[in-house]
Amino acid sequence: MYAATYVRDIDTSRAFYELLGFRELRAGRAATSAWSALQHHTLYVLLASTRPPLEIPPLPLLFYFFYDDVEAVLGMLTAAGVRTVRTGRPRHALGGEVKVLDPDGNTILLGTREPAAAQASAEQDEPAIRFSLLKEAAALAAGRGETSRPCRVRGLDGRPCPDPAEVKLADSLGDTAWTCLAHADEILVAAPEVFIASHQGRGLAAFLSHRREPS
Repeated sequence: MYAATYVRDIDTSRAFYELLGFRELRAGRAATSAWSALQHHTLYVLLASTRPPLEIPPLPLLFYFFYDDVEAVLGMLTAAGVRTVRTGRPRHALGGEVKVLDPDGNTILLGTREPAAAQASAEQDEPAIRFSLLKEAAALAAGRGETSRPCRVRGLDGRPCPDPAEVKLADSLGDTAWTCLAHADEILVAAPEVFIASHQGRGLAAFLSHRREPS
């Protein structure tokens, strides 16, 4: 399976993903499009671009890659001038986690599942910046002025939630709801089929409308 993403410039994005260990397998170009298939061990990423570029809304998270040694990858990124942010050592990445942005501004997280033998068990002296997918989505919604509404979820006592809504959730049945971060976290744990939705974008209907009926 290839994880695919549209980018503005194939060459720029390919150079970035090569810093993460990917190498180009195949590529193609046409007058109005280009693509590059990349591989890193058992992972495959497909970069695609069109002219004119597609209007792609910002994503709170694009990829999460695990490495045996995230510090080695961090050194390569730093040497190449890529800005990186350490997000600490969450339970799923005890060997450390790093946040970077790809050339299109999408968030990519890099982590190591287990701490190295020589890694100190004590936390670093400086405070860690904890990454939160929900907070990233909330920041995007706030930046677009979409959060002037109350949380749709009631408390266990039936009373309306007093907190403002910060993220939009949806499910495969088409139901959506704006909720506060606390209720969003609760819902995502209790209902795995729910996902963070984007309030903007043209959606699937607009995509399908460009496909003509067979003659």
